Amino acid sequence: MAMRLLSHGENKFARFVTWVSFLGLSLGVMILTVVVTVMNGFDHALKERLLSSIPHVTVQQAELEEVRRAVTDGVSQVRAVHPYFSGLGALSAQGEVHPVTSYAVDKMGRQSLSHISRSMRHGQLENLFDQPTGMIVGAPLARYLGLVVGQPVILLSVQQVGEAVLPKLLKFELVGTFELGAELDYSLVLLNLQRFDDAQWQGFGERGIQVQLDQPLLAPIVEAQLAGALPHARVGSWGTTYGELFQAVQLEKSMMFVLLILVVAIAAFNIIAGQTMVVSDKRSNIAILRTMGATHKLILRIFLFQGVFISLLGTCVGLVLGLLCAGYINEILDVLQMFTGRHLLDGSFFVRVPVLVQVGDLMVIGGLSAGLCLLSAWMPARRAAQLNPVEALHI
Repeated sequence: MAMRLLSHGENKFARFVTWVSFLGLSLGVMILTVVVTVMNGFDHALKERLLSSIPHVTVQQAELEEVRRAVTDGVSQVRAVHPYFSGLGALSAQGEVHPVTSYAVDKMGRQSLSHISRSMRHGQLENLFDQPTGMIVGAPLARYLGLVVGQPVILLSVQQVGEAVLPKLLKFELVGTFELGAELDYSLVLLNLQRFDDAQWQGFGERGIQVQLDQPLLAPIVEAQLAGALPHARVGSWGTTYGELFQAVQLEKSMMFVLLILVVAIAAFNIIAGQTMVVSDKRSNIAILRTMGATHKLILRIFLFQGVFISLLGTCVGLVLGLLCAGYINEILDVLQMFTGRHLLDGSFFVRVPVLVQVGDLMVIGGLSAGLCLLSAWMPARRAAQLNPVEALHI
């Protein structure tokens, strides 16, 4: 009876404001859901492409057997332990010069290059180990330099001899190309560790032992374990080279989340305006209910229920629409491309927008949205419960 009395003769403008609040909340939650799932997708894709192709943990100033014993004693989920070389240089071909990072392994390190093996465009990864002078580069870099498989390539490097640093021209033969869809396509050069002995490699760059993990994100933990087991060695991880990149991606995701949750907050607090107008419009009806014996708590529950219902419904609708848009984001971008002639991913390493739905993020979005809306609904409901029936009946 109380609900029927309060819903009778509801002001049309107040109803309009309520619907606008509902739509704003739904759209805000939808946009927030789409952005978060897409950012998760890009973050996951970057980690998968980069971390599957670079050293996870590196150890210098230690012997191979030493590192293997330390790994066997206290480190789990290790995929491979093998020697490696990493150094800076420049690739020269067809009159063009391009800076690159040289990375060399022997046959023991093939497991560390499994992702590159699956991403080969020309030739096979095994071709790298068939001859000491073999080289594999990114397919985009090969196209830029005009290289084809079987062609000789010059790698410009520097060699430290005593206190002097001398330029060195190293001759190789291109035996294959890969394409990861990441920055490494333009900057990574794979070499055969058998090309030089340990002393020569040491003069060209960094020579050490690589520990490749099944879960690259555990690298900081493994780094700490190996540093404790090998106090005389110098231990590092991928975080030293690419940690700032992933921190920047995470910071961007956090900033986008904060900005969009403010949009949701604006839509949520619009509920205050709508519900306040409803309370003002129903002052006489509230007074009648109070004279009939309705308690403060009953009036509070009635208006709180209405506000919470609108809020939860808007949040749920926004989450569902957000998941639908995220699932069809590539189709939506294809339609936009038909009208604009340009694709959102033009000029990037990605062909399709990666999407990753994480239940934890959805729970945070739903929880924050529902919490803001509950606060917005409680304030007008409290005002209605505190209304003086005598003053309301004499207005």
